[in-house]
Amino acid sequence: MSAELRKRWRKDWVDLMELAVWGDLRSQQIGLGGKLRKRVLEYGERLRSYVSDRSWIPHPREQIKNALSTSLQLREVVEKVGELMGQFAEGEDLARLQLFWQDFSDRLMADITEREGKLVQLLNQQYHEEV
Repeated sequence: MSAELRKRWRKDWVDLMELAVWGDLRSQQIGLGGKLRKRVLEYGERLRSYVSDRSWIPHPREQIKNALSTSLQLREVVEKVGELMGQFAEGEDLARLQLFWQDFSDRLMADITEREGKLVQLLNQQYHEEV
């Protein structure tokens, strides 16, 4: 993964967190803002894991399995953040947040899908080489 892409996602996550913490978002549901902030923080943690170097893991197959696991965890939190976003009803920053989230999550999911395909191929190669 390129350093430029990592930097872009990090900046996007910071912008997302800024909107989640400081944005004018309203809902009839009490505590929804806090839930969103917690999920966005979890999203940042999973995103950080997703872009991390796995060279510290000694066996290549374990590196691949770890990357796939991290990818699946990120998928789950993307879905949860998206569900929370849909529960907000109004607010001055709501439309901007929703558009930003749609763009960010779409780009990330495209990368995840492509990366998972490559990882599965690499994992299959590992298994075939052992046989």
